[in-house]
This record gives sequence, C-alpha cells and structure tokens, in this order.
Amino acid sequence: MKLTKYQLFWLLFSMEMGMTLLITINPTFKIARQGAPLATLLAGAASLIITYIAIKLSLLYPDQTFIEYVPRIIGKWLGKAIVFAYLLMWIIVAGIILRQYADFVHLTLFVTTPLWVIILFMLLVIVYAVHGGIHIVGRCSEIIGPIVIFNVLLYRLLSIKDLRIERLFPLLPTTGWMPVLKGSIPTISFLSESVMIVMLIAFLTEKKKAVSSSLWGVGIAAVIIVSTTIDVLLLMDNTLPGKLQNPIYSFSQYISVLEFIQNLDSVLVVGVSFTVFVKACLYIFMASYGTAQLFHIRKWRYLLWVVGTLVFVIAIFPRNVDQAEVAFPTFWKNVILPCFLIAIPVLLWMIGTVKKRMKRIEQPKAP
Repeated sequence: MKLTKYQLFWLLFSMEMGMTLLITINPTFKIARQGAPLATLLAGAASLIITYIAIKLSLLYPDQTFIEYVPRIIGKWLGKAIVFAYLLMWIIVAGIILRQYADFVHLTLFVTTPLWVIILFMLLVIVYAVHGGIHIVGRCSEIIGPIVIFNVLLYRLLSIKDLRIERLFPLLPTTGWMPVLKGSIPTISFLSESVMIVMLIAFLTEKKKAVSSSLWGVGIAAVIIVSTTIDVLLLMDNTLPGKLQNPIYSFSQYISVLEFIQNLDSVLVVGVSFTVFVKACLYIFMASYGTAQLFHIRKWRYLLWVVGTLVFVIAIFPRNVDQAEVAFPTFWKNVILPCFLIAIPVLLWMIGTVKKRMKRIEQPKAP
C-alpha cells in the first residue's frame, strides 16, 4: 500500500473540512462572537504547528508507523500502553463521527429513517473501501477533494449578493482577546486531527514531500474554514450563528437566486457525506492496521470486522444528539486535544530527536 504526495494532500484536506464546518462554527460564535474569524484564523495557525510537529516526529522513523516507533522512543511497555490508548481513541472517534453524521442526516433529510440504518449503510461502504487499502481511500479523496472545493466556490458565488461587509468590523470584539482565544479551541480540536499523519507517512512514496503536502492540505482547509466563518458573519451577524445548531446548514438554506436556484442544503449534505467518508475511513484503517501491528496479526483486514462492529456499537450508544454533539466535543477539547494531539506528540518528538542526536554523537566513538 502506497500513497502519493497528492493523495496525502487530498486526504488531509478532505477529512478536515466537513465535520469542522458543521460542528465548530456554532461554539466559536457562541464564545468569540464578533471575533469568530480571528478565532478560526488562530486555530488554523495552531493546527499547522501541531501538524508540523507530528510530521517531524514521523520523519524520525519514516518507514515505520506510529505503532512501531513509539516503543522504540520511550520503551516497550510504556510505548505499547500509549499505542493501545491511541487505538481505543481512534475507534471511539470513528464511532462518534458516524453518530454525528447520522444525527445530521436524520434531522435534515431522512427524518423517518432509523439512525442505526443510516449508520450501518455508511459503515458498510467505509469498511468496503478500507478493505482495499489506504491507497484506495487516497484515490477516493482525489475525487472528493475537488468536489468539496467546487461546492465551497458555488456557495460563495451564490451567496455574495446577501453578504454585508460592514458586519465584519470591528475585527476584535470590545471584550478583548480572551474570548477570541477561547473561541479558537473548538476549531483547533478538529483541525488538529491531522496528527493522524503519524500513521500515514510510512505509506508515502516521497517522504521528502511529507511536510509540504501535509501543511498545504491542512492550510487550505483552514483558509476555507476562515472564509466560511467570515461569510456566516457577513450573512447572519455575530449573534444568530451561536444560537443555531448547524449555522452552515442554515446558511445553505438561505441561498436563493431569482427563486430558481435554491434548496441547496441537499448539496451540502452530499459534501459532508463525502468528507465524513474519508475521515471515518482513515480512523478505521488506523485502528485496524494499528491493532494488527500491535498484536502481530499478519492479515490486518480480518480485524476490520471487529473494529467495524465496535464502531457501530459506539455510534448507536449515545441516547440523544446532545451526548454526541455537546458532551463528546467537550471531552475532546478538554482531554483528547491537550493530551493525545499536543502533549504526547510533542514529548515523543523531543525525546526521539534527543535520542537520534545522541546516537549520532556516539557512533564516531565506536571502535
């Protein structure tokens, strides 16, 4: 299984887009209000730094996955414990992603369809794609990514007549920088999922292009998220988006050109479905392939059905929308973000870099 630099770019771009736009705009406006564009801009910058650290960590051992090189950096038992925690986290996240997607589709399109049916059919498509290998998911992202960009440009073009530029000012709210900094956390927590690069670089054919491909993928996604946040502000002002469950969905419903081009919310649902497909594929692949490596199972595809079953159970476990879209994101930004997406990768990178340099210093002294 191999990934090209273009597939890596489109994978990261596609997985960053859909759920980030769907879920983070509401809490960002609720906290930062007028400073929401600045908050998303800071989030984009922070996610690039986090992504860069994850890339540099992986490039210490470019031909090995996260599962293989963590025990080499910090020792066998502690390394395997951390790897096991990441595997559990990836399985749980995949389940919650599917549940959040199913809740969205259920509320917008298939009101009478049971949630478990939506989850099951999406999961079957995902497992089928992942069974072919990560390169198959990469090829899918090369088609999905441009479609997402086309959708974004279409919405921008059709909504431009309703945007009021005066609503953009003042850029910094009267309450100062603190709400902006706090408002950036929800978007950082989603954009920083690019840390999954630690499992992907081992499959990259051109390791030297890992930094540029990854940063461009995350960077362009961040730029689109900032511009979309600005569009929402120019259309709805700074108060209404914080009261809507999915401001971007309401934004799509507002578009109407000559009462002929309208009801574009279905196009948004299709775009979100594509990005969720890529994102869930990556998490399920990492969980399945990583579990096989940890327990030395030769045929990792057999684990797809085990992981898929666990993901399905987790997806149907939340009793309501609040548990999936409020409680879990709170846990994500308070626990997963600081520990699994920032602290552990930074510490591993620092320890790994020091060990590599010490090894280089000791080599000339060897007889």
